[in-house]
Amino acid sequence: MQVDREMVQAYRQRWQAVAEIEAFERQQETVTERWQKLNALLRMGVALGLNAGTSRETDPLLPHQRWNQLRQMYLAAKQENRVSKPKKV
Repeated sequence: MQVDREMVQAYRQRWQAVAEIEAFERQQETVTERWQKLNALLRMGVALGLNAGTSRETDPLLPHQRWNQLRQMYLAAKQENRVSKPKKV
């Protein structure tokens, strides 16, 4: 299948429409719904071992260390995928 300019424009327009709908839905959320989403994100961070605390104020390198931890986890998972997938011949 060959992709032409019209297809690309149609694709972008569809995703722009999706973004507009999502923005409208976010505006309609109640404070309770936003609070629940924030709590879900915080619980996910704790589950991933990224405990949020006030130590960010005392240790300016903490965000960098967290980023490195996430990057190492990502690279390890990516390496596992390479090893587990058989090579195509």
